[in-house]
Amino acid sequence: SVIALGWGSVLTVLTLMFVVRPISVIVCTWNSGTNWRQKFFLSWIAPKGIVSASVASLFAILLTERGVNGGDSIKALVFLTILMTVLFQGLTARWVARCLGISSAPATGAVIIGCNPLGRLIGRLLQEQGESVVLIDTDAELCKKAESENLPVFASSGLDPDVLEEAGIESMGTFIALTNNGEVNLVLAQRAMEEFSPPRVFAVFPHGSPNNSQTAKNKVNLAKISPAFLGQLPIKTWNQYLSDGQVKLGKTVLNDSGFAFQQAHFAGLIEEGELLPLLVKRDSTLKIVKAAEEWQAGDEIIFLLHDSRPKLLKRLSGGTSATRLVIEKLSEVEEVPIAASALKLPVLMKQAS
Repeated sequence: SVIALGWGSVLTVLTLMFVVRPISVIVCTWNSGTNWRQKFFLSWIAPKGIVSASVASLFAILLTERGVNGGDSIKALVFLTILMTVLFQGLTARWVARCLGISSAPATGAVIIGCNPLGRLIGRLLQEQGESVVLIDTDAELCKKAESENLPVFASSGLDPDVLEEAGIESMGTFIALTNNGEVNLVLAQRAMEEFSPPRVFAVFPHGSPNNSQTAKNKVNLAKISPAFLGQLPIKTWNQYLSDGQVKLGKTVLNDSGFAFQQAHFAGLIEEGELLPLLVKRDSTLKIVKAAEEWQAGDEIIFLLHDSRPKLLKRLSGGTSATRLVIEKLSEVEEVPIAASALKLPVLMKQAS
């Protein structure tokens, strides 16, 4: 039926696409505040006619029942319109949006559940990189500490979808649950996934495997949640280190030359519990480190390094004063080798051979 319509039908559809539909969009958006780029894009991606197809099919049946000619032609013209708009305009919509400069940028920013020392540090680091950050906690004292560090805070429950919505989770790229309770973190992350489906969801997992009694739906959501930093993070320990001033904040770049050694050295420090990777900058994008992160040459990693000097020595040297952690190059990571067993030298020797 479509072929039988001839070239006249193609001209009719082109008129609908480039004359009739733009005029209808201009009329409908008059005094709406949309600019010409947005109106152009609306004209380009306007409805493709699915409803019209069903109505045209109904009309064709009714016209045929009443002995009126033309029903099949109407239906064929509608389906030709759908075919041409989907193939031509639908497939080029993303390219047109980019050319017009109205395509949305990848979502950035983070909603952090937990105003503990680690949560506040992550929030500050992201904020210093120009990302929007909101912290949520039910502990009023911790919320005050976050506010004193100029971090936006909601003193409420992260399980409340209204609070998450008010915090702007729908426009944020990352959700991360960092409370001291791993089971609570999983519940928080699953609720956020169910309600808002952020692009990236992280949580500090509980020790051991997640509860096997979870429903199928929860298991699907769980698969979309990445363990934050390490598979089994002793978050209470690292929060205590931060509270006691027993950490240094460092940054390192993995280079092409000596990449295998750097990677093994880094992994050894992590395995010894002396180093906690926090953020990685890759291809100009800063993101939370996930457990079992696959490092690449050129990665810029921000991490915490445990400083095991006795508290008394730190107190005498002024190390326990309330000083702001500053990112620095640390010789402990950049230069000092660690135990051969931690470096997994047999693996490196095998690679070298």
